[in-house]
Amino acid sequence: MEKPLTLTFTPLRLELIAPYFPWPALLIGDKSRTLVVADLHLGFEFELSEKGINLPSQTGRIKEKILRLLEEAKPESLVILGDLKHTIPKVSLQEWRDIPAFLEALKSKVSDVRLVLGNHDGGAEIFASKGVTVHTSRGFLLEAGEVKVGLLHGHAWPSPKLFEASHWVIGHNHPAVQFRRLLGFRTIRQVWVKAPLNVRRLCADFLKYRGIKVEGGPGKTMEKKFNVKPSCRSLIILPAFNDLLGGLAFNVAPQAELIGPVTRSGGVQMDKAEIYLTDGTFLGRLEDLRKYG
Repeated sequence: MEKPLTLTFTPLRLELIAPYFPWPALLIGDKSRTLVVADLHLGFEFELSEKGINLPSQTGRIKEKILRLLEEAKPESLVILGDLKHTIPKVSLQEWRDIPAFLEALKSKVSDVRLVLGNHDGGAEIFASKGVTVHTSRGFLLEAGEVKVGLLHGHAWPSPKLFEASHWVIGHNHPAVQFRRLLGFRTIRQVWVKAPLNVRRLCADFLKYRGIKVEGGPGKTMEKKFNVKPSCRSLIILPAFNDLLGGLAFNVAPQAELIGPVTRSGGVQMDKAEIYLTDGTFLGRLEDLRKYG
């Protein structure tokens, strides 16, 4: 069986958290391992067909990729970190026909399947009846030994409880980098993003969103109002598992134009973010990559 590429540099490996290169998937834990993927957007090709673009259904291809990944990584739990499906307001007829069988196939490989609701997952709560644990868009806290990880899609602020996590993991942005070529051609490549967090500023932005007055500092206010001790140190943004979606070029878009309140927060030190290709190649810091966009 083919093994994942070996990580030869360490910045993206955080305690018991590591990308499962070359897959766009994250492994959390040691003895009991959780595999995380994001942004499947099952059924997106039907929206394209309405615009005159014909693309065969990708659900089977994505299912086979995840089944191979599960067979290789052998996790105890699988987390789909938002945007399982593509239709935003409800479950379409096509999604209702395809997704239950898709989930059953995943559950044949791993018994614990969890879905964190993303902005495209309107009506997806119904899949809880298929044996899938459904978490709200506010995410959930995963404990791997002594390490706490906050898992959320990224289109909404998390539950205050997630501020206790050392690391946050999100999707939603479909991160990529853009490179200029000769003659003006440009290429887009999917990437991983690992950014340091300024927990004080992150708390301040969250409290402002909640309309809560800061008293004695943002951290103290979080402790007083929500009984949590903020400990966030880093943010990991997963590349989209569906590789046909395209991506948002982080080295071109200013931080204010990223999508979601977390990535737009001044608490995320985005220019200091480390950028990796999906095969594990370290490209450098985002601030240095902007000149090549």
